[in-house]
Amino acid sequence: MYTKWYQLEEKEIFRSLDTSERGLSSSEVERRLNTYGPNQLPEPEAISRLRILIHQFTSPLIYILIVAAGVTAFLGEYIDTGVITAILIINAAIGYFQEYKAETSVRALKGMVVPRTKVIREGKEQEIPSERLVPGDIVLLASGMRVPADLRLLKATELKIEEAALTGESVPIEKRTEVIVEENLTPGDQTNMAFMGTIVVGGRAKGVVVETGSKTVLGQIAHEVKSLAVTETPLQQKINRFARFIGLLVLGSALAICALGFILGMGIAEIFKIAVAASVAAVPEGLPVVVTITMAIGINRMAKRNAIIRKLPAVETLGSTTVICSDKTGTLTKNEMTVKVVHDTHQTYEVTGSGYDPEGQVLRDWESCDISALDGVCGVLRIGMLCNESRLEREDGQYRVDGDPTEGALIVSAMKAGLQLEEEKKRYPQLSIIPFESERGFMATLHAMDGKKLILAKGAPEKIIEMCSQAAGGSPLDKER
Repeated sequence: MYTKWYQLEEKEIFRSLDTSERGLSSSEVERRLNTYGPNQLPEPEAISRLRILIHQFTSPLIYILIVAAGVTAFLGEYIDTGVITAILIINAAIGYFQEYKAETSVRALKGMVVPRTKVIREGKEQEIPSERLVPGDIVLLASGMRVPADLRLLKATELKIEEAALTGESVPIEKRTEVIVEENLTPGDQTNMAFMGTIVVGGRAKGVVVETGSKTVLGQIAHEVKSLAVTETPLQQKINRFARFIGLLVLGSALAICALGFILGMGIAEIFKIAVAASVAAVPEGLPVVVTITMAIGINRMAKRNAIIRKLPAVETLGSTTVICSDKTGTLTKNEMTVKVVHDTHQTYEVTGSGYDPEGQVLRDWESCDISALDGVCGVLRIGMLCNESRLEREDGQYRVDGDPTEGALIVSAMKAGLQLEEEKKRYPQLSIIPFESERGFMATLHAMDGKKLILAKGAPEKIIEMCSQAAGGSPLDKER
């Protein structure tokens, strides 16, 4: 029975899914995994070696060569039969080897790239592979994430989701958590839902998983388009047209030879042999293997540039491409950021070290200084550490950041100045947050401090300066300078 999750209150949802804001227990997760299965769309049936081999003989030109080999064998022309058969075997072997190697490489890459998502289970936030999500899981969404399953939103802070993959709507949709009473709404109108495969372009949210895998909206679409026919590549279309032309040419030539033989009074057996010989001679036996070898060379050249081509004809299709549009985001190196210089409106400090390892120092005029001399810069670094949504973790002796690389660099720079994240969080507990968005240009957090409220903000210089009335220490602020 289809449940209209967008019409249900939060308590009804928790009751229907037998869950809570603390999330599910480990034993319950395993039970539901056995019941609902992994959270992944049905993958196409694995291509067996036999199917890859058979695929090498599915070209009309190959059909003509097979017929020619049979006819020459029937006539006792075993040398011609052997040549044609050898060409068929060489062509099939090259095509099989290349496609099988590409197929195994692609599956190995899929195994290396495992999507992960943040959930709350047993009251603790943790990161898990997306395929282990089950209905009832509590999921945390942040800007830049891909929604891992169909979610009913419980909390949302300026959440915007791009749903072009489902609805075709290019403008991100603003999401909210209020119940919608209307009946029979399309996914695009269910503004308190987040659907699998869509992308969070802004804001933060918490939601409960209501559908996974093939039962999601995306899964239903995938099931409907599964029966669509695969379009032939330009090269396959050209070869098929050429094969039909060769077939008609051979048939027309054979009929013409037969007619001429009857006119000249030749015997039926002699006419048949001449017609068959002329037909076999008209077939370009070497063309399939030449095309296959040429495409195999292209595949090897692409592989040296770290590009895997699964099907041989795709090489020609890629070669026919005239315009490639690409979008680069992030960094092209290790995706690690490092703070090198800090200015506190009075003094400039240098920060040593690189990457996310907190080993390093904060120097003044390139000289070491006592921690007491860092009071001013510690205030700046404390803002970077607390006005932050990322975490620094250590795994197998290596430090890594769970979150934005820039925010990770701010945490590391503060630790180099002697600040400890957990101690600072206890000293200044966070009460609320305004997450960073490119449209807003800044991020702010509200903290408690000795019975008072403290607002910390970081962002684009022009945005932060607009909010300021004076510089650190109470000195006047020259905004123009």
